Amino acid sequence: MKSPFSPLSFSLEAIMHNKYLAAALSLLNFQQIPIHEPPSIAPYTNEWIHALEQMYNLFPHPSNTTTRDQCMFDVPTFNCTQFYWDDGVTQRDVWHLRPQDIKAVISIGDSISAGFGMLSARPPFANVWEYRGKVFSSGSDSNEYTIRNFLSTYSDTVGGPVGITVPLSRGKGLNSAISGAVVQTLDEEVTRLVHQLSHTQYNSVRDSWKLITVLIGANNLCGLCASPSTGLPQQATADEYEKHLRLALHRLRTEVKHAFVNLLALFSVSVVHDATRGNQYCEFVMDKSNMYICPCAQGTDEERKAADAMAEEYNRRMYKVAKEFEGYKDFAVVVQPGLTAFDVAKYKQAYFSGIDCFHPNLCANQIMAIALWN
Repeated sequence: MKSPFSPLSFSLEAIMHNKYLAAALSLLNFQQIPIHEPPSIAPYTNEWIHALEQMYNLFPHPSNTTTRDQCMFDVPTFNCTQFYWDDGVTQRDVWHLRPQDIKAVISIGDSISAGFGMLSARPPFANVWEYRGKVFSSGSDSNEYTIRNFLSTYSDTVGGPVGITVPLSRGKGLNSAISGAVVQTLDEEVTRLVHQLSHTQYNSVRDSWKLITVLIGANNLCGLCASPSTGLPQQATADEYEKHLRLALHRLRTEVKHAFVNLLALFSVSVVHDATRGNQYCEFVMDKSNMYICPCAQGTDEERKAADAMAEEYNRRMYKVAKEFEGYKDFAVVVQPGLTAFDVAKYKQAYFSGIDCFHPNLCANQIMAIALWN
C-alpha cells in the first residue's frame, strides 16, 4: 500500500553502491539476509519497519540507548514528597490548578508522543516498537521520568499507558497519538479520545481536571519538501496548520472539557540533519536515495531552511490560536516553548533513536519531561 504521507523509497541498487553498507555486506553472506525491494513503502508499516530493522542490523551500534544509565548526562533525582496543598479556593478554575487537582493525563500527536523507536538495541538484532509507557508526557512505566509519574507524587492519575504497542497502533490508555499523524488527522485522535473517556473505567475522571499534551506538526514540516504530486506540500501551509489545530482544540474544549492543554512548540528540522553528520549509519539512513524518512531533513540546505522558517511560523500560529481560548475558566491552552531551546544537534546522536536517527530516544524523553515540568 502506498501512503500519501511521507513516502519511503528503499532501493537495493542504492544499498549495493553505498560505500558504508557495501563494506558491511562484504562481510556477510548476502543470501542469508533477504532485503525487500519495493519501489516505495508506507512509513511505520510492517514492510517499512522490516526494511529499517535489516539496515540497522548490518551496522555496528556501539552507543545504543536501552537504559537511563547509558544517557550522556545524569538527570536530577525527582525526590519531591507527597503533600496536600490547601489554598482555601472553593471554586477552582483552570488558572489556579494544583498538581493534586489533575486526575487524568492525555496525549495526542504523532510518533514522538507514541514513543516510536525510543529504545533501539535488542541484541543481536533490532526490534522496533512504540514505547508508550516511557513517553515524556503520559508514560506510566515504573521509575521513568514522565509528567504522569511526576504527578503521581501528588495525586492518583489515570490514562497513562504502560508498556509498548506495535507501530501504527491507534493508541493505548488515553495516549491517542498515532505514528505518522499530521495536524489534519488530529480530529481522528480526538474522536478516539472522546470514545475512550465514555468507557466506565473513566467515569470517575470525566468531569475532573485533565492535563492534555499536544505535540503535532513534525510530519507536516517533513511533507513541505515532498513531491507536489503527493499533495503533502499543500497540507504543510501555515494556514492549514492553524485551521486544523484550532478545530482539534475546539473539540477538546467542547467534548473533553475541564482541561489544561500543553501545546508544545516545534523544533527545527535542520537539527536532525546536523546531528547525523559523522555517523556512518545515520548518514546512510538519512540519504533519501536509500530510505525516505523526512524529505526536508534529507533535502538540500535551502529546503531545510524553508522547513525551519515554517516551523517558526507554526509556533507563531500556536500562540495565536492559544490566545483564542483565554476567556474560559474550565479550559486553557498554553504554548510550551521549552523544547525549542535545546540545542540537541550539539550532542550528535546522544538524544536520537539509534534505529532511525530521527525520533527522540529515552534520554531525550527524560529531558523533555523535565523541561515541560519546569
